[in-house]
Amino acid sequence: MLIEENYWRIFAPNNMLASLRDLMDEVCRQICEYRESVPIVPELCLPTAAKEVSLTPLIMQAAYNLHRNDKAVFWPVSEMTATRYEKGSKGRIDIGLFSKRHATFIECKAVRSSATNNNNNRIEKALDKATEQLMDIELETLLFNSPEETINNIRANNKLIPMVAVNVTCDTSRLANRDRLFMKKAQSIRESFRNSMIVQVRYKPHFIRYSGDMNLKNEDRKLMSIGHIFILDGMNMKLR
Repeated sequence: MLIEENYWRIFAPNNMLASLRDLMDEVCRQICEYRESVPIVPELCLPTAAKEVSLTPLIMQAAYNLHRNDKAVFWPVSEMTATRYEKGSKGRIDIGLFSKRHATFIECKAVRSSATNNNNNRIEKALDKATEQLMDIELETLLFNSPEETINNIRANNKLIPMVAVNVTCDTSRLANRDRLFMKKAQSIRESFRNSMIVQVRYKPHFIRYSGDMNLKNEDRKLMSIGHIFILDGMNMKLR
């Protein structure tokens, strides 16, 4: 099976997280556009470092694009400071999408996983960690200066979205089979997270850095990024 170089698809059981479909579609479009437009520095444009800090700008830009094109009714905010329940210390939520009646809070995690590895334990642990961090945030501390009507609306209409971005990699020795391997990996993730929104984006392979190859030239590297798979869960939470 041959996949187009720029290819993405969204799987959402029971139309879950329908309000985020346009956002994730735009995220995928940007990933592919960056890969085509700036091929000389893909690591600066794509979240291939397996670090969540590289995801926030990408998602924020997608959110702004939707808003500018009148495809969204929310305003995006990043790195929101809030109080943690457990320790009473300062915490942050990666992304918030706000309207007068709704709020969506997104916590991002990122992992790197080989296309030949169907063990998704690391992905599950990352998703659990994102969920734990969202549940530990005292959300009302984000809304201290909001009108009472807005607070009441958001108290009743909010979503907590733990998200994991999986950078799918492939060794150069297996690159000829990358399409089949990517689809097999995507299928494995969909089976492991049946009740989650799964977003898969496939793009032209490019070399990436990993531990121990900092000084290698591109032609001497062995690991390539061949796509991304996003897992999103959704839950509602009543503000205390």
